[in-house]
Amino acid sequence: MKPAHQAAGFAGKSNSRYVLRGLTMYEVHQAEPSQAFKSAWNAAGRHIQRQAGDRLNWLRADLNPPMAEHLSFRMGNQIFFIYLEAAEFQFKREGSLFLRVAHAANAVPCILTMNEQFSMWQPQYAGWGLVHAETDEPIVPPTLISDQLVEMTDWELHDFCVQVVCNYLKQQNKEVFAKQSSPEIDPSIWFRDQNGTHFVVARATRYPESEAGMPSNVSDIKRSCAAMSQSGFYASVSVANADELSSPLYRGHGMHVRFTGLVDL
Repeated sequence: MKPAHQAAGFAGKSNSRYVLRGLTMYEVHQAEPSQAFKSAWNAAGRHIQRQAGDRLNWLRADLNPPMAEHLSFRMGNQIFFIYLEAAEFQFKREGSLFLRVAHAANAVPCILTMNEQFSMWQPQYAGWGLVHAETDEPIVPPTLISDQLVEMTDWELHDFCVQVVCNYLKQQNKEVFAKQSSPEIDPSIWFRDQNGTHFVVARATRYPESEAGMPSNVSDIKRSCAAMSQSGFYASVSVANADELSSPLYRGHGMHVRFTGLVDL
């Protein structure tokens, strides 16, 4: 994953995805962040990287929409979601998509407030600069790590599935320009190649299932993507515990992966 302090690539000034809730589809629009926010975001990524050193694994390190969190990473057996308060972004608890997705991912929801001084962005608070989004208590990530086994959530499994497919596409010299980790949003990935723009509907499953079932509303998803592309693919990723196939999947532990490529929709 690209380090958070590097400049992100953006998929135009706006993007659309469709949140699936049963039989209802909700379109998600998110405008491209301002240049001021991008500068604050880059400074925040560098700050977190300095605090963590080589102890963290980035999950979200780009600003490609749609996004619930601005940055996210795993450290040990904990996942941390960061909502960045800077420029036009100010956190509101009521109806927060950020909190809803953080709960689904079993992640620690953190606020990082950045202030601009002399054209430079820096955290408002000392140290890590993180506060809990619900309790306002300071968060120091290393102090929350333990040896406890934490089972991966469906959000984490889907995030891993998306990364597997993105790596596959990049190995084939495809340009992945947008991806997202929510199991509730389709498509999961957009990419480009010499033949144009394409989307991928990805699904993950756990052992003993070897194939993730294709969603029943594929035709609806294709219609929702038609304005950008009529070329779509399906990806199934099955994952098992590397130590014991029948054991649960745990954060930070090895996994066996079954992925046989893309199926043309």
